[in-house]
Amino acid sequence: MTPFPFLTGPLTRAGAGLVPLGTPGPSLPLAALMAPGGVEAILAPLLRRQPGQDRRALLSLWSRHYFYTLIPPVVLTLLLAHRSLPLAPQGGAVMLTEQGMPAAIALPDAGREAPPPADAFARFAPLVQEHLAPLIAHWAAEARLAPRVLWANAASYFAWIVREAATAEGAPPGSAAPCRAVIEATHWPDGSANPLHEPMRLLEGPEGRQHWRKVCCLLYRLPERQECPYCPLLLRGGDRKSCGGAG
Repeated sequence: MTPFPFLTGPLTRAGAGLVPLGTPGPSLPLAALMAPGGVEAILAPLLRRQPGQDRRALLSLWSRHYFYTLIPPVVLTLLLAHRSLPLAPQGGAVMLTEQGMPAAIALPDAGREAPPPADAFARFAPLVQEHLAPLIAHWAAEARLAPRVLWANAASYFAWIVREAATAEGAPPGSAAPCRAVIEATHWPDGSANPLHEPMRLLEGPEGRQHWRKVCCLLYRLPERQECPYCPLLLRGGDRKSCGGAG
């Protein structure tokens, strides 16, 4: 798959996560993922290969691949290329691998060059409020999964690409500051809770001080998987009962 031509220079760090709509290959319209049965459309190919898996954990896994595909190129584009992107889910699609996992996000067009908003929250509102919020709300409701699990997955990749952007070759000094402002804020300007707020926290653990996720991603519930090395369950002695995904 060929990414948009603006994904060059420091933006190549995000890979081919954004491609034009109509790129050949298996895909699902994002609007279908927000329609009734959207979660079933996501999980069906995975459950055909391995039936009986925990559906909420499987959705969490799929979402991690989705957010890893979407968030890094979008954040780097907003930070470094100063483009507005058409991020409303109704106009895009997700390209899929043969296994049914996200491979790229197809956008209806390349957007346009635009001066960066002075306000950090305005810069990322199209990503967070127009794209992530409706998708996460729908997936969580259909899967009966706590939205905080999916938001924690998204926030982790947002925070990760911020660290990457701060050291990207060719990136202007201080270019990651708007992202840091969003991560550090507990609320959005309208008073609503900020779901991207500090997804990791620095705490003492069994092997010393390190960063830990605030919310477990539930992947330990899938076959042949254990807790991640930064899973909050490990801080509680592996008490899996304390990490429910419903809500």
